[in-house]
Amino acid sequence: MINQKLNLVLFFLALTITTPLHLPRVIAETTQVQNNSNENWEKAFEDVFNQSDEDPPVKQKEGTSRGGLCLVSPGLIEVEGKIWNTRPIFIWQGPLNTIEIHPSNSYQVLWTFDIQENEEIVDYTGEELEPGNTYRWRTFESKDKDSIGGMEQRTFSIMDVEEHETITQGLAKLDQDLNKQGATKEAIAFARFQFFAERNLWSDALSEVFKVKKPSIELQAFRRNILQRLCKRGQN
Repeated sequence: MINQKLNLVLFFLALTITTPLHLPRVIAETTQVQNNSNENWEKAFEDVFNQSDEDPPVKQKEGTSRGGLCLVSPGLIEVEGKIWNTRPIFIWQGPLNTIEIHPSNSYQVLWTFDIQENEEIVDYTGEELEPGNTYRWRTFESKDKDSIGGMEQRTFSIMDVEEHETITQGLAKLDQDLNKQGATKEAIAFARFQFFAERNLWSDALSEVFKVKKPSIELQAFRRNILQRLCKRGQN
């Protein structure tokens, strides 16, 4: 049986197959999404978690670690370990006290954030990360950072400058066209979700799901279910 936490990746690949890299098509589908948000997010959930039992398209990664902590994004579902966003959203489940961002080859602290109770999503607010560079986000379960048993980390890279600029231009065009059509913020988020999924940028796609400030009831349920399934320990 396929580990359920990787079904998200299968869904993204399904989007890649069924939706060509063509902005008018994405915009047309987004208009349909805007007209029927309920069916859209319910179908998205079904597509994610009702895939056939075939081999996963990427190397399986263990999402759940000590004490039920699950560091989801960035770092769990990338194919090549790279992302587009130079100000990423950090997503996890479980108890945390502090997040730190470091260059991958240094213990220099670029940014630190103290987690509030029950908080599981944080926007990076430090200096913009550099395309082409690799970073680590380290998490601490307690204020005692010298306790190795309470530390967890993941590595991620920002894509190189040329690829980053190509993605940035494509997103700008997509946003411009959708704004002209008067698309809602949630519909735009879904279009960007598809845009990243088509390019195998899983963490960037997942981030779009959590960026909407006033999500619909359907999107709220989708968020909860995505994280529960990604972080559920299954058979390897």
